[in-house]
Order: sequence, then C-alpha cells, then structure tokens
Amino acid sequence: MLRKGILSFLSGLLFLYIQVLFVPALTIAEITPLILLPWLIHTVWKHPQEISLPIVFLIGLLYDTQQPTTFGMHALFFCLLALLINVLRIPFEHDSIIAKLIAIASSNLAFSILIFFANVLRWGFDSRLYLMTVSAFLYNFIFSTIVFGILQVVSHLRITLVDD
Repeated sequence: MLRKGILSFLSGLLFLYIQVLFVPALTIAEITPLILLPWLIHTVWKHPQEISLPIVFLIGLLYDTQQPTTFGMHALFFCLLALLINVLRIPFEHDSIIAKLIAIASSNLAFSILIFFANVLRWGFDSRLYLMTVSAFLYNFIFSTIVFGILQVVSHLRITLVDD
C-alpha cells in the first residue's frame, strides 16, 4: 500500500512538472489546460481514498506554490474533486467507460464552477469571465478526455520479460 502511494505521488510530481513546464505552450486565448485534472481522476479511480486524498492534496499544494495568489485554493479544490469522483465511481463498475466519462465531465464542470466563483470573489462579475469559464471548461474537457484515455491505455500495458 505504501508502494502504491509513493508511485502515485511520483506520477503526480511528473504531471506537475509537465503542467508547469510544457502545458503553457498549449495555451489558446489565454486558457491553459490543466493536465492535473485527468491525473487526479485517474488516481482517485485507481486507488482507495486513503491513498489518493493525501496525494491529491499534496500535489495541489505544490501546484499552488507556483502561483502565490492562489495558495491553497487548488489543494482545496483537488480534495473536493477527489471526494466527488470517489462518490461518483461507487455505483458503477470499475472499468465502465460511461462512468469514467461522467467522472471526467462532472469533475471538469465542478472545477470550472469552483474557479469561476473564486475569480468572481477576486475580480467581481464580468461578462468576459463567463466566456473564459465556458471556454476553459470545453477546452479542459477535451484535453482531459484525451489525456485520461492515454493514461488508461498506459495503465493497462504489461511488461513481460522473456529469457531465451
């Protein structure tokens, strides 16, 4: 169990570095996709809550250190999303594609709503903020679906060593 937690944390660090270093190159109209969302969904889907919740919190806290104005916000939002995904996956089969798509859509929607309200508190209501939130939701949903699909394929790969 400790080994799974350490591997999950290291994969979270890898995705955090990808988010900080490479994903800003994918910015479209001032909207940067969040590669940590599909990682979060994958981590919560594959591991029990006792492993995934602390790891998601730590990765969110580390991501917040990159943006001093939002310190603690992503850690809180990631924990809330982890709880939401954990509740959503309970009534479904473990490998249900529909359940995974529902989890991707609902977590992206919940994250967009949480970010919207955080930005409203910071800057006030603005018509540009509505457009940015809807655009960010659509972009993150497409991006999350693609990255989550890649994570699913990679997680089902098995390495077999054959000694001739």
